[in-house]
Amino acid sequence: MTASRVMPRPAPARRPAHTHARACLLLACLLIGPAAAQSVTIYRCTDADGNTSVQNQPCAAGSREQVQQMQGVGSTPATQPPPARPGMFVTTSTEDDTAPPRILDSATLRRAPAAQSDSDAATPERPAPPPIFQCTTYDSDRYLAENDTPPPRCIALRTVGLDGNPATGAGQACEVKRDQCVRVPDEQACEAWSRLTREAESRWRFAHPDNVAMRREAYDRLAGIVAGSRCGD
Repeated sequence: MTASRVMPRPAPARRPAHTHARACLLLACLLIGPAAAQSVTIYRCTDADGNTSVQNQPCAAGSREQVQQMQGVGSTPATQPPPARPGMFVTTSTEDDTAPPRILDSATLRRAPAAQSDSDAATPERPAPPPIFQCTTYDSDRYLAENDTPPPRCIALRTVGLDGNPATGAGQACEVKRDQCVRVPDEQACEAWSRLTREAESRWRFAHPDNVAMRREAYDRLAGIVAGSRCGD
């Protein structure tokens, strides 16, 4: 009978020491990774003298502050902007995440004019002045008038007696004369109204004290007509 031999089992292979160290290093990287991916807020401060500094804390009071979010490696852009300090306006753009935020200083901020409605934006056109007339008297004297039918004139006539003697004439007589008036062309109306107003002003300023109030009222009325029409532009 042949005796059987029992073969010894080979000893298990030992892992190299550096394999264990590599696993520990990988675990440490996984633990540190999320912390490194967090965003960092950078504050750019400019004091009243124009000196600029960069820091990771909010700027001192009275300084102009610019805020920028710095992202860690492998992180995603921050979705929430940093809280704005009183007196500062921080604007961010969703179109370009790489562009720095725009900072608006409240000290130099200009207010935009309020939107005007169509009715307010369009200035109404002033109306044309009323018609004005150039009149001529029976003796060829010319003047401006507001209507084409001025009162008639009664020109006194000499009377004589039955014997033809003027000294013995009885009663009074006059001949009615009417002035001839034509309308001033529209393109010359403003100049005519301005001249009529200047004449009224001259009569007011050189009027007798008893007539000053009446002359002033006449001038104010004519000046109001000019100012309320396109002649006053």
